[in-house]
Amino acid sequence: MTLLSCIIIQILWAFSAKGQAPACEEPPAIDFGGIVSDDKSEYREGDKVLYKCNPGYSLMGTEWITCSGKTWTPAPQCLETGKKCSRPPTIENGDITTFLEKGYTSGSFVEFKCQKFYAMEGQNRSFCDDGNWTKAPLCLEPCAISVEEMENRMVELNGTANENILQWVYLKRGDFLELHCKPGYALATNLSQSTFMVQCNGNPIVYPECKEIVCDPPGVVNGRFRPQRNVYRNGDVLIITCNHGFQDTAECTKNGWLPSPRCSMRPCDDPHLENGELSGFYQNYKEQAFPARLGSSVYYRCFNGYVSKNEERWTLSRCTKEGWDPMPKCLRKCSLDHLENGRFLDSYWKRTYKEGDEISYVCDREYSPENMKTKATCTKNDWSPTPRCIFKMFVLSLTGTSG
Repeated sequence: MTLLSCIIIQILWAFSAKGQAPACEEPPAIDFGGIVSDDKSEYREGDKVLYKCNPGYSLMGTEWITCSGKTWTPAPQCLETGKKCSRPPTIENGDITTFLEKGYTSGSFVEFKCQKFYAMEGQNRSFCDDGNWTKAPLCLEPCAISVEEMENRMVELNGTANENILQWVYLKRGDFLELHCKPGYALATNLSQSTFMVQCNGNPIVYPECKEIVCDPPGVVNGRFRPQRNVYRNGDVLIITCNHGFQDTAECTKNGWLPSPRCSMRPCDDPHLENGELSGFYQNYKEQAFPARLGSSVYYRCFNGYVSKNEERWTLSRCTKEGWDPMPKCLRKCSLDHLENGRFLDSYWKRTYKEGDEISYVCDREYSPENMKTKATCTKNDWSPTPRCIFKMFVLSLTGTSG
């Protein structure tokens, strides 16, 4: 054989060996188990072997491993199987929601659910742990609130009449319920509160104490009232007529008579509104409308060129014991035009001013305020003094003349 032929054979053998997959070592042995697939004298890329555990042991991991790049994928382990659990525990007032099995191994679990209105205490699962079940949850009894007891105590649910409820109201453990006294009754312990909170905490339910709202007949000096009764209940209204002809009303509430029945307060007379008019009845029928009774209201509006203090188109005024609040009044409006040879300060956000408002201004160079003041006030007769900037030479001339 020639030298050239030997070289060619070596090259072909090298290429043939390079294309062949590398072999893996023998598959690893495992404790308490072994390989159950066919043995091979040599393992190559992609070959697989199957493991199985001895009786009393369970496989942890995949049962197949693969030869990949001269190494095997991780082999499984055989762990001793724990004791099995018998039937899972049952709970009072609750049920198991998972499917029941013939046998349970360590790590298996069942789930529980409490019956309606019962609250669960603890985890909703119980696990099989080496032949024993972990602690099952408890289903706590709800609180039963008696509708009959509420009726006897003049109590009802907030916003729901007792006749619309069944015999009992159930409240889950830890929840709250809002109760309040029936119309015409108020909490005896705290008149400022209108509701009472009840919590279901395992203790007997404590109902609020409600007492009837009653008012004694009032004593009215310089007047009389109707209707005449020995006792007045919540919502009853008195009509009070004072000796000077003024009439008012008072209502019986949980805080007593509101407002207090008396005739010491004077009614409100005609406000004699200038540069404006009152609304409807008060403007057209002043002889019947005034004096207005305490608590009544009137709207008024101002004519063009005038405005109310709050600058609303229609302003509300109420009759109080001190008189009209606020007193109906229309104020003169002062407008801002261009200031020749000067400018107004801070006027870009407000174009209309009313009586009592002030405006500041500055004059351009070589000009001065006519009245030596840089402020003007809005009055009934427009701005005073009138904002005006004049030439300084003219000012000097006036000063020299006066000297």
